[in-house]
Amino acid sequence: MKKFFVIIITLFVLLAVSASAEIYPQTFVVGDINRSTNAVAFVDYNGNIWTWEGIEDWMIGDIAAAIMDDNGTETIYDDMIITLRYAGYMEGWD
Repeated sequence: MKKFFVIIITLFVLLAVSASAEIYPQTFVVGDINRSTNAVAFVDYNGNIWTWEGIEDWMIGDIAAAIMDDNGTETIYDDMIITLRYAGYMEGWD
């Protein structure tokens, strides 16, 4: 019976470690706002464009701080924004 519990716990730990996704911080600037679709286009400093539903008070040139989820993959193109916060404004962006 002890062996059974040790095997189950070991499997649980291995699955938990291999299935865990990583989170990381990211900084964006608002590059475009589409009022008809209620979407904001954020640009990171590598030129990648990320979208967020909900224009709220966002304006072109706003700086956003985000927490991203890498979805457990090596490519960034399937990463998702978990949370997003206003972090300032950049003059001359528009």
